[in-house]
Amino acid sequence: MAATPAVAQVEPVLLDSVDVLNFDRPESWAMKYFTSVSLLTGLGTQKPMDKGSVEIGFEGGLVPALGEEKRRVGFIGSKVEDLNRTSLFGRARVTFGLAGGVALTLGATPPVEVNGVTPKLFDLAVGRSLVERPGFRLGGRVHARSGSIEGDLTCSADVAGVEDPATNPDDCREPSNDEVTQHTVGLELSVSPRTQGDRWEPHFAVSANYMDLEFQVRARYSRFLDRTRLVTEGWTSSVSAGLGYRASDRLRFSGELFYTPLEVVRDPLRGTQNDELVNARVLASYRVR
Repeated sequence: MAATPAVAQVEPVLLDSVDVLNFDRPESWAMKYFTSVSLLTGLGTQKPMDKGSVEIGFEGGLVPALGEEKRRVGFIGSKVEDLNRTSLFGRARVTFGLAGGVALTLGATPPVEVNGVTPKLFDLAVGRSLVERPGFRLGGRVHARSGSIEGDLTCSADVAGVEDPATNPDDCREPSNDEVTQHTVGLELSVSPRTQGDRWEPHFAVSANYMDLEFQVRARYSRFLDRTRLVTEGWTSSVSAGLGYRASDRLRFSGELFYTPLEVVRDPLRGTQNDELVNARVLASYRVR
């Protein structure tokens, strides 16, 4: 009786290239969108701070849900990614008063896993009041970020290994372990008109932001291992407007709406379009000294 021949095991093809992307490619749009969601804005116009003063605060903001068309960003806009992992973001902030009325703000997003995604984001800003006039205050801030977001972004745990092609059309074999790295620097100018009362203070701000972004794919499909590294860089602009309320000499609340236009080419025949981000942020802060 003849022996049954062994079935050859086909090794998956390894994809490990480094792809430098235009800043308006769908993959780049997704990276700059989720970087912009939590950019460190001033949430008000910087006031002069006494040297040695310390203010602690907690910031929260909305992460708008994306429809299927906007989540179609993988493989040059042909693959729908599972990007709607949370509707909120949070960040702790501490501001220190330095010499010359300069304020140093440190921010950190708690590295807490939410739906398979863990942020590790650290922010820094240096600001001061630039002009003090009876009718308005003008402030300036330089802000920067260095950090990453890790998770099963390209092959989520909910679909990995599922044999149904309707549920798992890309044939993900296991949850991916992807990482998005964010390095940003920006300049913000903010103005606040003087109002009749001293508790309420509106503000309007504009910002220019440089982003150096990277997406390291670590996904396994039935036919290939994807270890592609996507890199992109470019500038964005943003505007924000809001209102602050001083509840006491130490306690302050503020909120704002944030808008940034984000260019993307999803269909070469349609050319460049603006898939902007609009979200809301709030901050509660308390001066401890």
